[in-house]
Amino acid sequence: MQFRKLAVVAVALLVVLSGCSAFGGSQPDASNESTADDTENGADADGGTGDNGTENTTDTTHSNGTADTGSETGNNSGDTADDGNEVDDGEDETATEDWSAPQEPNRPLEDKSEDRIESVEFVDTEPAADGEGYSNFNLEVVANTSMENVDPPEHGDVIGEPYFFVKINEGPGERKLIERTGQVQMEDNGTYHIDVRPAGIEEFADRDLSLEVFLMDEDKDWDDIYDAVSTSIQFNPETETETEGETETTTDSASNEQ
Repeated sequence: MQFRKLAVVAVALLVVLSGCSAFGGSQPDASNESTADDTENGADADGGTGDNGTENTTDTTHSNGTADTGSETGNNSGDTADDGNEVDDGEDETATEDWSAPQEPNRPLEDKSEDRIESVEFVDTEPAADGEGYSNFNLEVVANTSMENVDPPEHGDVIGEPYFFVKINEGPGERKLIERTGQVQMEDNGTYHIDVRPAGIEEFADRDLSLEVFLMDEDKDWDDIYDAVSTSIQFNPETETETEGETETTTDSASNEQ
C-alpha cells in the first residue's frame, strides 16, 4: 500500500516537472520576436525612410543657387516662391513707373574710396524702336559691400549701412541723381539689381549717357563714398507708337504733295 502511494507521488512529480519545462522553453522565441520588431521600428523613428514625414537628404543645390543641407520636412522644402528670387513673367515694370527725385546723400561726402565695385552691367535692355540705342535698361552691380567695422564708435554703431546711388554725369549743369537703393545686404562678392526708371532720364534722350554708380555708407552726419564706377549707354526713349506716327505723317505729306 505504501509502495502505491510512493508511485503515485512519483508520477505526479514527473508530470509537474515536464509541464514547467514546456513553459520555460517558449520564452526565448518570444524575446527574439520582440527584438526584431524594435529594430524595424527604430529604423523608421530615426528618420531613415519611414512614414513620419521626415526624410534625410544629401546637400542639394537648387536652380536659384541656394543650397539645402540636412533634412527636409514636409512638402515646403526648397520652395523659393517667397525668397525674393522668383522668376517674373519677363515684363519690366520700371519702363512705365513714375519717377521722383531720390533722397540726396548726407553732405559733405567723405571720400574713403576703395576698389569695391567689381563690375557694372546693363541688364533688361530694350532696343529702341528705330534700332538706335535702348529705350529701357537696368543695372546689375557686383561689389564688396561688407562694412562690419567702418564707422567711428562715437556714431553709436561701428557697422556700416551700405547703399548705392546712380548719377547722370554729363558735365556742369547736366548732373542728376536718378536712382538710390535702400540699404543692401552685406556681401563680400554680392550681386545687386538697380532699377532705372526711364521717366527720370528722359531729358537726356538721344545721346550716349554717362552713368556713375556709387557705393556708399550712410552716416548720421555725412555719408562716405567707398567706390564709384562710370559706364555709358546710348539712350533713345523713342517708342514704337511714336515711330509709327512719324511714318504716317511722312506718308501723308508725300501723298499731299503728289
